[in-house]
Amino acid sequence: MRIAVVPGDGIGKEVIPATLPALTLLSDAFGLDLEYDVFGWGADEWIASGVGLPTGAVERLSKDYGCVFLGALGDPRIPDMAHGREILLGLRRELDLYVNHRPIVLSDGVIDLYRENTQGLYVGVGGTVGRAGVVNVAIDECVYTRDTVEKFVRSCLRRLSEKGRRKVTLVHKANAVPNTGGLWVDVFRKELGAFPEMIGSEEYVDSFCYNLVRDPTPYEGVLASNLFGDIISDIGAALMGGLGLAASASICPETGFVLVEPVHGSAPDIAGKGVANPCAAAMSVVLMLDHFGHTEAADMLRACVGEAARSDAATPDLGGRGTTDGLMGTVLALLGRRLSERPRTD
Repeated sequence: MRIAVVPGDGIGKEVIPATLPALTLLSDAFGLDLEYDVFGWGADEWIASGVGLPTGAVERLSKDYGCVFLGALGDPRIPDMAHGREILLGLRRELDLYVNHRPIVLSDGVIDLYRENTQGLYVGVGGTVGRAGVVNVAIDECVYTRDTVEKFVRSCLRRLSEKGRRKVTLVHKANAVPNTGGLWVDVFRKELGAFPEMIGSEEYVDSFCYNLVRDPTPYEGVLASNLFGDIISDIGAALMGGLGLAASASICPETGFVLVEPVHGSAPDIAGKGVANPCAAAMSVVLMLDHFGHTEAADMLRACVGEAARSDAATPDLGGRGTTDGLMGTVLALLGRRLSERPRTD
């Protein structure tokens, strides 16, 4: 399988390359036959040519690749994030990556958070009215189609059921946003009927966030719209120990194409200092390996990343004094040790 690697901007140019040796090591050790090509899409290319996502890029990705491994996008030189919207939102929509999995990994379990990834307030419908450069009216429309909500909810319930999950929570705000909120509630209740083994619950987003912080243990699976899922995932990252640990996978269930990326941003304040936490990037590789059924390799990398994050190699955001390369060097050493202890099958 071929992987399109897009380091992006800021610390993305540090953490993504730092994880690639681990991917190569696992591919060779487990005979996964993974190959990757690096693409320079990001702020530098946008500033140089005005191009974010090149013409024909989506078609090439869908034909020749099965995965995009994406770093963070964002650069102070482009304050409106025009390139980020074109690249990231363009890939999500054009490749129909409507299921965004953002697991919240806690000491006593994992909450599988699923965020709808292509519609809602992020569709770009709206505009402004103003005079003399002053905006007096600003409008952003939240747009959801029943077809998208149905296929999202159905796919997520199926995934949760296959994982043995028995509790699922829909997060919405139908009391204040009755049209799109009501659509989500209606679809959720109807689709849940096909999964009698699962217990469904519904919570308003403000109440859910409050409860998540107070006690996350009741939650197993969580479904949310685009904006709510975006916000909840950052709260989840804080519960995990920081954005440097949070990974995500955007999936098109029909084609199997996946885009994996850290949840964190480009962090221009620490870019170039060599201290960015690569764990979220490495855990994104874990999600990719899991997605393609390479469970043993995924579990091994997951365990080594967790051990390295608790070691003296931990980066400053985790309370340590380590560096990006130092932490991933520890991960590689741990992988090498585990691989050497792995029973031979030949």
